[in-house]
Amino acid sequence: MNGSHFTRAALIFCVMAPAAIVARADVNISVSFAPPPLPVYVQPPIPDEGYIWSPGYWAYAEGDYYWVPGTWVRPPAVGLFWTPGYWAWNNGFYVFNRGYWGQHVGFYGGVNYGYGYGGSGYQGGYWNRGKFFYNRSINNFGDRRITNVYNKTVINNVTVNNISYNGGNGGVNARPSSRERNYSREKHIAPTSAQQQHVRAAIGDREQRASFNQGRPPVAATNRPGQFKGNDVVPARAAGGPLPERFRQNDGQRQQDRPNGGRPNDVRANDGRPNDGRPDAAQRPNAAAPVQLNSARDSARDNAPQGRPQFDQNRPRQRDDQPRPQRDGQRDPQRDQVQREQQLQQQREQQGQAQARDQQRDQQQRREQQIQREQQVQQQREQQGQQQREQQVQREQQVQQQRAQQAQREQQGQQRREQQQAHREQQVQQQRSQQQQQQREQQQQARQAQQQEQRAQQREQQRPPQAQHEQRRPQGEPRQERGRDER
Repeated sequence: MNGSHFTRAALIFCVMAPAAIVARADVNISVSFAPPPLPVYVQPPIPDEGYIWSPGYWAYAEGDYYWVPGTWVRPPAVGLFWTPGYWAWNNGFYVFNRGYWGQHVGFYGGVNYGYGYGGSGYQGGYWNRGKFFYNRSINNFGDRRITNVYNKTVINNVTVNNISYNGGNGGVNARPSSRERNYSREKHIAPTSAQQQHVRAAIGDREQRASFNQGRPPVAATNRPGQFKGNDVVPARAAGGPLPERFRQNDGQRQQDRPNGGRPNDVRANDGRPNDGRPDAAQRPNAAAPVQLNSARDSARDNAPQGRPQFDQNRPRQRDDQPRPQRDGQRDPQRDQVQREQQLQQQREQQGQAQARDQQRDQQQRREQQIQREQQVQQQREQQGQQQREQQVQREQQVQQQRAQQAQREQQGQQRREQQQAHREQQVQQQRSQQQQQQREQQQQARQAQQQEQRAQQREQQRPPQAQHEQRRPQGEPRQERGRDER
């Protein structure tokens, strides 16, 4: 009997406790009814190079879904991709699995968010040597001049039905592949501070709530995080589909319909374990029947047999083990025991919540410190890369100067060789001219000598014979006197 009182008290507290948990947008939560369909909207133009598209999604806070607009964001480091968050049916509730940055695009429930996120992977671009290249057929450049682009038509074999969750009744039937499971084990980085501020801005805007905009948010997408006003704000063209009746009620009616003084009893905190595509409770044998609190069955949720107790606000609860009325002056020990157990359980739960808040705060601080360290490392890497690029430019300039000097030296050497060659040719030409002059002089002298010899011969022929004889007589022979010759 005491155990039954304790179990019921614990169940009541478990229903009431999540009201203090869902106020934090960065905590994984579980909701008993499905999110609305994804609205239809147009991607705004990219603000500049280096931005990556983050699709919009339905988030949950304060008893209602609200639309977080799609936006262009800068990654926390070069080479990182964004894996969108998604809702998935798990053990009777719709659990939200937060998005993250990583070296690969992981599993995001098979939800077709559009603009490159067709249900698996990302076809909007890729990293190459520290620069992001954009697919022209998917991204909206507007009038921006984006240099790193390519054109690849993407054909998705996924039916466009604007379903915003995985599994459950009417959800996307998708499971992570082996590669996506491996990606889930890699190092992940939480959303940037700009993305977190973007979510907080959406929470603070009443018009972003599904019960207010009926699935057609006035700010469906923005070109920068947190920018909910301006020319680059894109409204939804239409809702992705009809909304359940619960979203058509105004805030006052929904506050009255909630038990426990207006605190939501259809949400609970997630245990932090993301849904990795395992079969849900409805698909597992021997599992408790899940709570059917989706939009199509809101009218029968209090009468249907469920896996967790249902409380009717209009009639008293009937307990088989209800304690008997106490007599005057006599205390009921069982009731005292139940009260002590309830107080003890409340203390434990409060301690658990305080520890959870401390852990969340510590995790947030660690994440922020990690982000700061990664940003510092990234800055150092960028500075080193800048220094290396400057050094490379200097080396290239030095090499260019050396090449110019080498070319100048070669040009000067060529000029000297040409001058020397011309000088040698000039000398050879002068020598040839001199030789030719000498030859001409020699020929002239020879001709003159020949002419003199010819004239001498002519004179000899013209002389008398005696003169010729004398002329022919040897030069050393003495000349005889004419008288002796006569004798």
